[in-house]
Amino acid sequence: MSHASQETLSPPINLPEPSIRTEWRAMLILALWFVAAAIAVGAHRDIPVIDDWTYAWSVERLLDDGHIEVLDWSAVYPLAHSLWGAAWSLVFGLSFATLRVSTLALSLLATCALYLILRELGARTNVALLGALTVAANPVVLLLSSSFMTDVPFVASTLMALLCYTRAMRRGQVHLVWWGGAWACVAFLDRQIALVTPLAALPLLMPRPGSEPKRSAVLLALGVTWGAMLVCSLAMMSIVRPTGEMMKLVDRLDYLLQVPLTKYLIYNLYVLSTMAFYALPALLAMAAVRGLWRRPTLFVVTLFLGAIMLAFTGEIPVPLRPTNTWSLVEVGGSRGLINGALPRSEGMTIETVLRGAGLLAFGLALISLTRPEGPSVHARTSFTWRSVFGRLLDAANAISMTSRMPLFIYLIAYLLVANVLWFYNDRYLIVLLPVVVALALGGRQHGAEVPRLAWIAMAIFATVAVVGTRDALRFNQSLRDNWQALVDSGVQPSDIDAGYAWNGWWLYAHPDNLAQGLTAQDVPWITTHRRPNYILSKSALDGYDIVREVAWTDDAPWPGPDRLLILKRQAASQQTLSR
Repeated sequence: MSHASQETLSPPINLPEPSIRTEWRAMLILALWFVAAAIAVGAHRDIPVIDDWTYAWSVERLLDDGHIEVLDWSAVYPLAHSLWGAAWSLVFGLSFATLRVSTLALSLLATCALYLILRELGARTNVALLGALTVAANPVVLLLSSSFMTDVPFVASTLMALLCYTRAMRRGQVHLVWWGGAWACVAFLDRQIALVTPLAALPLLMPRPGSEPKRSAVLLALGVTWGAMLVCSLAMMSIVRPTGEMMKLVDRLDYLLQVPLTKYLIYNLYVLSTMAFYALPALLAMAAVRGLWRRPTLFVVTLFLGAIMLAFTGEIPVPLRPTNTWSLVEVGGSRGLINGALPRSEGMTIETVLRGAGLLAFGLALISLTRPEGPSVHARTSFTWRSVFGRLLDAANAISMTSRMPLFIYLIAYLLVANVLWFYNDRYLIVLLPVVVALALGGRQHGAEVPRLAWIAMAIFATVAVVGTRDALRFNQSLRDNWQALVDSGVQPSDIDAGYAWNGWWLYAHPDNLAQGLTAQDVPWITTHRRPNYILSKSALDGYDIVREVAWTDDAPWPGPDRLLILKRQAASQQTLSR
């Protein structure tokens, strides 16, 4: 490390330094949560989830021949992800259960980093713990933590980088910028969108009252960080050629300017209201510690947002939409990744409640961007519409040079890139959830302790997370079990459509399991619409007979008793196909 990295941005500040040594009790609570959740959801199951079979294949190849290889199905170079999974597999053996536990460990790291960020920003212990649990107990986070997807590892390394940049902003120590850059590089080796992460350190280049920042030292650290990312990119592209999915992302850039700006606004209203809803427990706590329930600001902002949503989208969005990882039907989208259709359900009441909760959360999230160190909540101030909107429009200036500025910069930078790449699924935006939580609960706080309502909301989210994730794993386990039963009865694996995840792992990632004459371009759900003789489906299909119906209630699936159908092509359809 260079001599410049040992310098400080400003004179040392006598501030308490939250660390694992001083905050071990909260860390223990978070660890106990993940241990209990892992047991409750059945993390021991050796099954793929969503796309994690893509990255499991890279681990398998690394262990088999020592080479870094990436399936053409991958949209990223998961180098750090593969090395992490390989390290765990060397100790415990390669399986989806081992890889799942390795991700749960990184999820613990991510929530601990968020807790320390909140403590660094001045949040009280119980407030910071609620913020960390808001992320840890989020259904999407727990589902992704119970997989080998790149989402959680990316969030973990990103939060470690943001922790370093936040501490550097508060304490003026350049060596923290170097550490932040190192963690940003780790995030880059999980997902290359981490190129924007070092932008969070840019506020360190701005002059602050009472300090003389060493801009050259900060610029050197940032330059080395981006330089290392460039070298890693060139190295990875020389080892592994760009995949087909990567080229699809590049092709999307051709349509970037063809979409009207109003469409982008609509997309962002949907995704931002969803992210705000995911942070609802923390936002409810913020409303209490800032005393927002007693102010007209919340009402005005919520009314204003509602008007904008109705004007542009024609509705108040439902946060749990069918295209999300967490929907009204399930957590994880497993049922959407096999054949068949789900029966329609009437959910008008719950939809109405969720629309209102999402709108309230969006309003609270917007208010969280303003400076928390405002006047006392008991101070009487005259109310004018101009004062309310002026305060919102001045949000960026309000957080100015506070320690929250790196988080705000990262939020804006990531949203811009997400719009360029059309990352509108909640899974791609989950990295913004802890940022929203940190902006909401960070800073000097007023008012009472964390309200009971916030803990109740967190408990509801935690319950949905555990039951929903267990249901997703149980559903995928049933797919594998019934696929195995068909194979044991003599059916060829390539003659069974077991849905996206299992077809992807067993047939696309391992084409040697295909029948003679078939290639990776003949895999149902992945590369072809071909329907084989046997299908695992969630409903009956034309041209197929129901061989067996599998139902289970022992695992208390959510939202209710579940079933899976084993279908076989009708004899007449087989004869027609053979002709």
